[in-house]
Amino acid sequence: MISVGSWPIACQLLFFLITHDLYIYWFHRWQHANKILWRTHEAHHSNQKIDWIAGARSHSLEIIINQTIEFLPIILLGADPIIIPIKGLIDGLWGMFIHANIRVSLGKLKYIINGPEFHLWHHANHHEVFHANFSTKFSFWDVIFRTLYESPNQPSSWGLYYKFPENYFAQHWYAFYRWTFEPREKKQENL
Repeated sequence: MISVGSWPIACQLLFFLITHDLYIYWFHRWQHANKILWRTHEAHHSNQKIDWIAGARSHSLEIIINQTIEFLPIILLGADPIIIPIKGLIDGLWGMFIHANIRVSLGKLKYIINGPEFHLWHHANHHEVFHANFSTKFSFWDVIFRTLYESPNQPSSWGLYYKFPENYFAQHWYAFYRWTFEPREKKQENL
């Protein structure tokens, strides 16, 4: 197994930022395409208004999966322990930035570095963007894999097109509720 601990801190950090962002891009796409994974991701899309804190709204199971995939490779590949808090800080701040309901343009850099200009469309309650703009930090993933949606306008509405619980615990339960209490015929319809 390779050990990245001998690399300069900046190289280690860049390596984990890029590789984790690629994972997040594909896992995020899978969450939108897979009905079971969608149930752990829909809480993140349930906000009717998007603001800087919307990025923190997630199902606990989704957080456990993503944080394990994010930090376990850092440990297993022998990175300097300082990478964990630095990367955690960057991820947290970037999540606030891309979910901030601000009108900001990064110019041509927007095709490399992701910002609210693209990510807010991902949260829009518009059918054409449900499978678009999956990138977190690097928008070039959407460019490369042809999932970029671009518009000069702002979305007109956010959130889910269906009723979703507002209570924190109800949101967690809702992901599994549909399997446990619905009649068998109804379960087939929802899958």
